[in-house]
Amino acid sequence: MLPQFASNAVRSALRLLDGAEHEVEQHAPVEERLHEAISVLHRTADSLDRHVEVLEGLAASLPALTDAVTQLCEQLTGLIALAAPLEAAEREVSALGHLFHRRARRGGDAADGDPQA
Repeated sequence: MLPQFASNAVRSALRLLDGAEHEVEQHAPVEERLHEAISVLHRTADSLDRHVEVLEGLAASLPALTDAVTQLCEQLTGLIALAAPLEAAEREVSALGHLFHRRARRGGDAADGDPQA
């Protein structure tokens, strides 16, 4: 009786294992898709980590960039202040140039009109 009990138990276990094997085979494609999806999620997470690193680097460089732009604005303000007197002097020289230019034309016109002059 004991050997028959043991053989019945073994047969039952084999039937259960056969059923489990069949279920595993049915779910294998789903399992493969899940592994692929998990792999895609890992790659996406790695990509996001790299993007975060780049953004952190950019954020870290912003104060230095802000300081450089502020310094540039201060320098440009100084240059504009220096250029104002130069612009005024240029206008005066230009006005004087027009005066001399007019006289030269008048003198040239008189010389052209009167051969003895």
